[in-house]
Amino acid sequence: AYEKLVETVVKAAELETTMKKLLEEIERTKRRVNALEFKVLPELEEIERFIRFRLEEMERDNIFRLKRIKSKAEKRAEA
Repeated sequence: AYEKLVETVVKAAELETTMKKLLEEIERTKRRVNALEFKVLPELEEIERFIRFRLEEMERDNIFRLKRIKSKAEKRAEA
């Protein structure tokens, strides 16, 4: 009976150690998720907004440039 009790206590201790390690890993994972959710993701979204803005700005500049070139070409054709 004593050996059975010791065996049960050892198994319980092993299980407790495993549970503690699992909880630590869960906490580590939660911190990583929070870092991604509240720091990395907003930074990436801000970068995306900036890139979209710059691309739209470049597109507007190109349209303006093409219109100006077309206008000059038409003036040359008229002359």
